[in-house]
Amino acid sequence: MRNKILVIGLIAGVALMFSACHKKINENTPAEKIDSSKGTYFSLRQFTADQLHTYHGYPFSFVRTTTVNGVKDSDVESINTVDWGYILKTFFEADIGQYKYLGKYKFTLFEDDLTATRNFLYEAKDPELFTQKLMISADQLNNKIRSIYIETQKRSSYTEETQKLLYNPEKVIQIQHFEKSALGKAKDIVVEYRFM
Repeated sequence: MRNKILVIGLIAGVALMFSACHKKINENTPAEKIDSSKGTYFSLRQFTADQLHTYHGYPFSFVRTTTVNGVKDSDVESINTVDWGYILKTFFEADIGQYKYLGKYKFTLFEDDLTATRNFLYEAKDPELFTQKLMISADQLNNKIRSIYIETQKRSSYTEETQKLLYNPEKVIQIQHFEKSALGKAKDIVVEYRFM
């Protein structure tokens, strides 16, 4: 029990340290005209801190499935044995909630009456940005976030790495990593933590 509290406390501390407030800004305003003191885009770090506060003390267990180039392995893990460092690092690297990203994303808001969601879509204006897409789906009635979906990319002279990240609260955390290399075999890794 003490280890669980220490792990959650450490995660919460890291999340709060890197958190940033988020306020709505006019997406048509050029980046150089945006006053960074007025807020940022949606912050994954702040959202993580909120989730840790909301679910603190819940005895979650997960079915972890790892698939590497088509070879699958599964195991059951408790909240204390999950590799939170890997998960948080992967999601935090895709965070666009810093001032330097203001004006670099096209923002679209749309309602989906079929799923009763309000969707917030951030699409990179520059194809060289690491985070290319961030989509947040929230419940139309209470604005509770139902899912966060992210696409990232990183290119060099010899490799291209892309990721698809998904978080559905109390359902699934998924990290898909694809790597193409001019020097060797492609690598596909999918790590999924499904809440039990």
